[in-house]
Amino acid sequence: MNDPLFPLDARTLVVVAFTSSILMAAVLWFVFAGRFRDGLARWTQSLWVQALAWLLIALLGEIPDVVSVAAANGLLALGWSLQFAAVLEFQRRRVPSVLVWAPAVIVFVLFFLLIDDARLRLIVGGPLYGAFCTLIAGAAFTHRPTYGFRAYGLFASGYLVAATVLFLRSVGAWVEPQEYAAALAPHSHQGLLYFVACALVVSSSLAYLLMHRERADEETRRLATTDPLTDLFNRRTFIELAERELARSRRDSTSLSLMILDLDHFKQVNDTYGHLVGDDVLVAFTGLIRDRARRGDLVVRYGGEEFCVLLPATSLPAAVALAERIRASTAVTALTAHPIKITVSVGVTAYAGAPGVTLETLLARADEALYRAKHEGRNRVVALPLAETGAAQQRPLPLEHVG
Repeated sequence: MNDPLFPLDARTLVVVAFTSSILMAAVLWFVFAGRFRDGLARWTQSLWVQALAWLLIALLGEIPDVVSVAAANGLLALGWSLQFAAVLEFQRRRVPSVLVWAPAVIVFVLFFLLIDDARLRLIVGGPLYGAFCTLIAGAAFTHRPTYGFRAYGLFASGYLVAATVLFLRSVGAWVEPQEYAAALAPHSHQGLLYFVACALVVSSSLAYLLMHRERADEETRRLATTDPLTDLFNRRTFIELAERELARSRRDSTSLSLMILDLDHFKQVNDTYGHLVGDDVLVAFTGLIRDRARRGDLVVRYGGEEFCVLLPATSLPAAVALAERIRASTAVTALTAHPIKITVSVGVTAYAGAPGVTLETLLARADEALYRAKHEGRNRVVALPLAETGAAQQRPLPLEHVG
């Protein structure tokens, strides 16, 4: 039966798939040569391998079947294994070599054993290659990041369509054996399969590149908004988000607290043990703050060893209580493997509905409270309400004087 749905000759479509694979591989090689990373090398290799496989399939009947059938299918399996490995490498996951080579060897042996039964090859090959496609789609889609969907959706859907067509061809070879005498026999399912194969070469490669682009854009955005060492928001982002929170507090008539934390004598840590140890301390201190802050609190590395925590819907006493928990935990927690005693001073203030309060007012008041904590001996929490212009509200804490 020569169904007019896909009237193109199957061998012609295989040649188109070969040409598409060559062109995509050449483009990737030209654009990324010397800069292959995160699976791009594997992906480019898969296109070269599959191009060779399509060429051998196009020569079916012109060259020995052991080459055009067994070797070609082994290469197709190797190409899909390389694409699966490329997805894992893109996700920065380890790829055992056996995942790349074992499927190709198994498929070569299987098709070599079935070399004299074209119909059985189609029946077996459909679910086998469909499983390959489903596995690749699942690896990409189930580990997709939260920042993007389009590229991953396009990538996965292409492979799932191919898996569906492969399954349909397998069913067709089972129920209509006379119509599937060979892999290139004229039939609508055959034409559809090779049409999808051509489309998959292009769509999957473009989607894979789009996945890289989306991640690069997200990393650029993250670098612009966060501190690269601690992964906290940076000062610029803090100013933007804090202005919004303050406006919300004004609108909803809710309190808003701000604390500034500064590690005591941190310069001595860097001078004595080096900046790498200092970085370890900053990262560990970041984790300590995050463990005690609430989900909606805004934790920021304000600069150097100075951090800010903005506490929406939080009164001054509640903010002081949290600051004290952070201070007490810091004093007894080993933030590095070296025998260093790390303490922190904290200045706290709060917005409670007073008119004319700006973010600069809050920062200046919290900074004044921090200065007093440092001046009065460090390793302590000092709170200054915005309404007060003189002495600080300080909790009577039995603190060790650390100079």
